[in-house]
Amino acid sequence: MTTDSRRKKRVRAGVYAALICAAAAFPGAAAATDFGDTDDFTAQFHVIGSLLESACHLDMSSSYQEVRLGEVGTADLPQPGDQGVPVAVELTLRGCVRTQGGRREANGGALAWSGAEPVVGVTFRAQADPDTPELVSVRGASGFGLRLSDAHRRRITPGQQTRAWFVAPGDAVLTYYVTPERTSAPLRPGRFQAYINLFLTYD
Repeated sequence: MTTDSRRKKRVRAGVYAALICAAAAFPGAAAATDFGDTDDFTAQFHVIGSLLESACHLDMSSSYQEVRLGEVGTADLPQPGDQGVPVAVELTLRGCVRTQGGRREANGGALAWSGAEPVVGVTFRAQADPDTPELVSVRGASGFGLRLSDAHRRRITPGQQTRAWFVAPGDAVLTYYVTPERTSAPLRPGRFQAYINLFLTYD
C-alpha cells in the first residue's frame, strides 16, 4: 500500500432491512383454522447486512479522564526547563483488527509500515503556553506549563500528530505522560487546570 493509496479506516457499520409484506385472503383458511371469516395474513422479513472491517475504537473509560497532578511546589520549579513529577495517562483501544497499515512521519519522515498491525496516530490539541508554545497552557496559575510525552518519554507538541504506533490486534493500551515544566514567566501560585483534547487516526 503506497502513501497515496493509503486511506483512513473509520468505525463503520451498515445494516439495512427490507420488509416485504404480502396480504392475501385464502378462501379455505376457515377450514384449516379456527379464525372464522377473518382473513389470514402472512409477513416476510428479508434482512440484508454487511460485516465491515472495524477500526480500533477508544474505550469509554478513556474518553474522559481527570489527570491529577497533585500539589506542585514552586521550589520544585526554580529555573526554566525544570520539571515536576510526571503523571501517566492511559488510553485503552478496543477491537483492533489484524490488517496492513502504514503512515509516513511528518515533514517527509520515515514510512511506518506493517502487513499485520494497524498504525495509530494521536494528536493532542490544547491552548499553547504563550512563553513556551510546545507546552500546554494552564489557567489559574502561571510560570509553568504542561509537557506531553509518549511512553518512551519523547516530547509531543500540541497540535502535531504523534509518532506512529503499531497496535497489536485485539485490545491495546497507549501510555502518555503529563509533566509540569517551568517556563520563563514569573511563578504565580494558585489552583490550576487545563483541557486537552485527543484525536485518534487509524491507518
